[in-house]
Amino acid sequence: MKLPFRTNITIALGLGLLLMALSTATSYITIHSLLEDEKGEEKIQVTVVLLEQLVSQFKTTESLQRRYLLTNVDQDLTAYRKARADLQQALLGVGGLPVADERLADLRTLQGLVARRLDFMEETVSTRQQAGLEAATALVGSDGNRQLHNDIEGLAGRLKSTQAQTLDRSEKNTRRTAQTVRLLILLSGLLTLGLLGWTLRAVIRAQAKNRRIQAELADSEAMSRAITESMAEGVVTATGDGLVVHANSAARHLFGYRLDELMGQPVARLLPVRYQMGFTAFFASLADRPRGFRESDTQVVGQRRDGTEFPVNVSFGDVNVSGRRLFTAIIRDVTESKRIAQNLRDSEEQLRQLTDNVPALMAYVDSDTRFQFHNKAYEEVFGLPREKIDGRTLLEITGPEFYKQISRHVQEALSGYAVRYEREQVTASGERREYVMSYFPRYGEGDEEDKVIGFFSLGTDVTELKRIDRMKSEFVSIVSHELRTPLTSIRGSLGLVSGGVAGALPERAKSLVEIAKNNCERLIRLINDILDSEKIESGKMQFELQPLELLPLLQRTLADNEGFAAQHQVKLALHAPRQPLKALVDSDRLLQVMTNLLSNAIKFSPAQGTVLVMLGRHAGRLRVEVSDTGPGIPEEFRQRIFQKFSQADSSDTRQKGGTGLGLAISKAIVERMEGSLGFTSKVDVGTTFYFELPEWREAPPVTAPMSLDGINRPRILVCEDDPDVARLIGMMLDKAGFDADIAHTAAQARDYLKMESYAAMTVDVQLPYENGLDLIRSLRQEKRTADLPVLVLSVTAAEARLHAGNTLAVSAWLEKPIDEQRLLASLRQAIDGRRAARGRR
Repeated sequence: MKLPFRTNITIALGLGLLLMALSTATSYITIHSLLEDEKGEEKIQVTVVLLEQLVSQFKTTESLQRRYLLTNVDQDLTAYRKARADLQQALLGVGGLPVADERLADLRTLQGLVARRLDFMEETVSTRQQAGLEAATALVGSDGNRQLHNDIEGLAGRLKSTQAQTLDRSEKNTRRTAQTVRLLILLSGLLTLGLLGWTLRAVIRAQAKNRRIQAELADSEAMSRAITESMAEGVVTATGDGLVVHANSAARHLFGYRLDELMGQPVARLLPVRYQMGFTAFFASLADRPRGFRESDTQVVGQRRDGTEFPVNVSFGDVNVSGRRLFTAIIRDVTESKRIAQNLRDSEEQLRQLTDNVPALMAYVDSDTRFQFHNKAYEEVFGLPREKIDGRTLLEITGPEFYKQISRHVQEALSGYAVRYEREQVTASGERREYVMSYFPRYGEGDEEDKVIGFFSLGTDVTELKRIDRMKSEFVSIVSHELRTPLTSIRGSLGLVSGGVAGALPERAKSLVEIAKNNCERLIRLINDILDSEKIESGKMQFELQPLELLPLLQRTLADNEGFAAQHQVKLALHAPRQPLKALVDSDRLLQVMTNLLSNAIKFSPAQGTVLVMLGRHAGRLRVEVSDTGPGIPEEFRQRIFQKFSQADSSDTRQKGGTGLGLAISKAIVERMEGSLGFTSKVDVGTTFYFELPEWREAPPVTAPMSLDGINRPRILVCEDDPDVARLIGMMLDKAGFDADIAHTAAQARDYLKMESYAAMTVDVQLPYENGLDLIRSLRQEKRTADLPVLVLSVTAAEARLHAGNTLAVSAWLEKPIDEQRLLASLRQAIDGRRAARGRR
């Protein structure tokens, strides 16, 4: 936390005084310690001197005693007596020496030894006087005398050495203490100088900062004035008494005044007279508001200098200028915005009137599934007033059970997909209605342009259409079946008559019977086409799909239509490769498609023309083409050629025959076999109809099962219906060190899995005949493949993942086009994860 400048200076001065006090106290204590040490040293020196004097006096006394023993002269005895007295005196002085406690015993011992030595010396002198020199010499040379002498000298030496060591330590401590005193004085001086320098620097910086702040305040004031002047809104500043002190150019322009005409005038002058008193009271109340208050979007009526009135939006606040509290008003002319808002309300009301009269469910739901708009049809269906629907969620309006049925479609729409589905709903009146619902996602704008912010909902009531359609289907079915019974009798009877069962017929009668028989067959084909069309629309047409070679089927079709072609003087030709080409088809339905295409080609081919049938591969699929050299298909008819009962010219019906249902039925049959039907045509050149089917590939035979990961190259099963994409994936895996087997259908994949163990598997969602997700679900039910790592590779991987949720154990969901590095990384991670899981078991 940054402290104010004055606080910093106060703290700095306090620290300086504290340092000075600490320095002075420390110096005093240290110097006092030095003086005490010096006194101690003096005492030690006195002790050493006295000990030296004692030893010296002791030796002198010994020397004089020995001289007397040798000379026996009274003069020497006197000298000895005097030295002995001096030694006793010195011995008394030594008893008061200041020595450490541990040395006091040694000192007392020394005194005792010297006293004993003096007594022994006196005894020796007495022996000399009485027994002579030899007796005295014997005492002097005795072991006891020598031991006593050595003990005195040794003990005195130790005491002197101890005192000398103590003196040496004291001198060293004194030197260290003196050095410490110098360092403390130096450090105190440096700290004091540092604080002084820091204080001076802080003062200089504070002065510079004050100058900078003053400059910034001046710049800020100038900038604020410039900004205020450049604002599009009017800004008026007034005192607490409501007198104008400033108005920017926008305010002056808005009200039509010059600045000098407003300065010092009441703010209420800018309002009509009828509002001025109330506004003056309101403005006076602003002084009671806390400082820094803001009050926004107050709607008032302003008045220009010319007397015209206009609506304005005012925001109030306060500012502090040089300790003076002023009040500001930001004024915005809302004349245009009010006009626009009114137009919007009128437009919204018009839109609501339009949508309320539309017999369909129309609504807009936001990303939180809350209704932001709905038409009257919603209120009628759910039996709720408008206020009970606006802002409520779909769950709240429809209820948990019904919402569960539509929640998947709602999430699809909020994920960015257009949705169309059918649903039944019981209305508030108890009536069961059927709707075709369409959801259209809505994206945001600006930063949210890639984000779905809601969806539009359109529900069309198809209850009546469904009822009519069911009636039509039932009518067609009944009529068709009722017609087939008599037609069967008619065709049989005509056949018998034509065959001569009633005897030979005249040529004219035979011709009439043949005409009746042909038209009977035509009527039967019409009824069959109508029934097939109804079966396809209702999903009741059954298909028995088997892998079959197409060439024998084409040859059979050409043989069946050879007679019809001969009637029109048209030749049939077939071109096909030698190798067998197989597809998963229903043979009867494929023959029906080929018969329709050949029939059309023959009917529209000129006499002596040729209808060419070609079989081959195209873009990875099998392709069958039926080409004629007829007049071609008119441009205006090509858009509706596959619609039911469509014909290029109504005259063609009489000239060529036909119901207009054949192509529509053929297209539906081909698409049910996972194929597509199309055409190319040139006027006066000819037409080619073609259909394409996925090629069936047999699973190659597999020998004995290998280990899970192979020996050096893990084996991967690729389930992909597109041969080119499958080959591409195989090349990627081979380059990365994997072996791959290719399956084009779910059934082939199961065959592989029965014979082989794989390290992992890739699956496309859009497989022929069985959805890839259903294949994965079935694999998870089998013990052998329950933990097989599966990677989904599909153009709809994200959508498939959303539908699957967490119900499928899929290692990775990868979008096409395939990212090779991501594919290989995901594959290795999945294989390693499986190995680790097995290792923990």
